[in-house]
Amino acid sequence: MGRKFDPDAKRWRFRSSLIYALGNGLEVSTYLHPQYFLVLAMLANSCKQMSMLTSSATRNALYNSFKRIDSAGGGGRSNDALNNGGNTNSTTSRRGSSGNVENIGDITAKGEAQIAVVDLLGIASGICLSRAVGVSVQNVFAVWIILQIMEIFCMYNEIRAVVYKTFNFERMYTLLNELLPDDDCNSDVTSVKLKTIPTPEQIASKEKIFLSPDHLARRAIAFGSPGRTLLDPDELTMLVDDIFRGEKYFLVVGQDLKNARGLSAKFRQWRRRQRNGNAVSDIDPQEQCHIVLHADANNLDILKSALALVILRRKLVKLDKEMTANTSRSTSSPLRSRDCSTIIRESRTEADQIFPHLLRELTKKGWHPPLRSMLGRVSARAEWSIQKHVGHGSGTPSSSVKETVTFIEIGDEEG
Repeated sequence: MGRKFDPDAKRWRFRSSLIYALGNGLEVSTYLHPQYFLVLAMLANSCKQMSMLTSSATRNALYNSFKRIDSAGGGGRSNDALNNGGNTNSTTSRRGSSGNVENIGDITAKGEAQIAVVDLLGIASGICLSRAVGVSVQNVFAVWIILQIMEIFCMYNEIRAVVYKTFNFERMYTLLNELLPDDDCNSDVTSVKLKTIPTPEQIASKEKIFLSPDHLARRAIAFGSPGRTLLDPDELTMLVDDIFRGEKYFLVVGQDLKNARGLSAKFRQWRRRQRNGNAVSDIDPQEQCHIVLHADANNLDILKSALALVILRRKLVKLDKEMTANTSRSTSSPLRSRDCSTIIRESRTEADQIFPHLLRELTKKGWHPPLRSMLGRVSARAEWSIQKHVGHGSGTPSSSVKETVTFIEIGDEEG
């Protein structure tokens, strides 16, 4: 859980406020049931301690959203070098040898000072309010409910107002999902759609503060191992040696046969049957594909693979609709990678075309470079020999030597 505090600080900070409110409620309930004072007080103190721990763990991550990164920083120096023909001496002489301008200490000092002042004001207002309310249990309980609702409302809007210019996986997936058209993707619409990249403020207004991310925007759904769909050797060779040759990722199409499907999956299948009637499959086709990352893949590779995944999901939805109309496939034969080699290759090609333009437009919209993103740890990775990409062939492997893909796991898998 601790690894989720940095990439998902807003959601955990709001949840900590709810836990703190629960602790306050348990404290007030000691007036209603004094015979259970010790038990209620113990539970109330435990909730408050958990809330304070979670709040302090996410505080620095929230402070970082206000951190000033001047043009003299790492990314800025690179841009200045490009604009000035590689000459960065003027910038270095003005900013100093390091060129970095940080204000995280100033932000932390102001934040802690505000916490101290608000605590003192809260104590003073509580003393004055207690004199007006009196010792009546009904009055105390009514005032607590009103104040607690006001606190949660203010906290929700406070967290909503925090704007991150760095990606976590949810923000990245939301942006990529809005970047592409609803219909089939092709290179002709690339230049038009890249102009509609949402700004950090627009993405912040759509982030979920309390509820979990959308099912398709979860890392555990988007990333996995080759064994999730029980790839056969021919499919693995096709993906690694041919379609994604030279890349540090590849996309796999197939039903998740490794992990047991719970009640939430069965509920989604039921909704899909009710919505689509005689659909080809009860499972959303967008759930039947995932990314396999190389052990050396970095944030740029994750961003590029997520872009290719979004494109592939759109194509799978279109293919599923066509098959539903033609009723050419039964639910007993779900799609596999070997059945979708053409659209997998198209997804990789379109991602290669869009990706350079995407990086440039992200900078123009105010997003920080992807290497600074907080995408969280993707523990399910694999190792294979990266060979030089020689272009998109006709569908036959460009190497006669079959790759050996070894699955490795780094730490604990996170959703």
